[in-house]
Amino acid sequence: MSSAHDAVVLAQAEERLRQERELFDQRKSQDRKTFVLRLAMGWTAVVLLLAICALCGYVVLHNEDFASGTVTAATSALLVEALGLVVAVWRGTLGKGPAELGPTTSTTLPVAAPGPDEPS
Repeated sequence: MSSAHDAVVLAQAEERLRQERELFDQRKSQDRKTFVLRLAMGWTAVVLLLAICALCGYVVLHNEDFASGTVTAATSALLVEALGLVVAVWRGTLGKGPAELGPTTSTTLPVAAPGPDEPS
């Protein structure tokens, strides 16, 4: 092999490594942002769940102060919230988990095409 061919192969390998490093950094950044978003959404859901349950629980416990339709709606909302919580926990626990981590670099080196002065 000629030194020119070696230089081309080396340049291709360096460029491939640079691109793979950028891809890794981009995925790492996206994973970090997705984690923060999921965490924020989870805490928002917990706060909303507690607020809805507290309001509906108040209506159910003080049912003599409210119309029967309001008490029925509050009871239904509690049922739906409880079922929604069970489904959310089920999906979060047994659903699709995080993507499996793996290397971003390949184990093979690229091979440059032979030059015009080299046999193919």
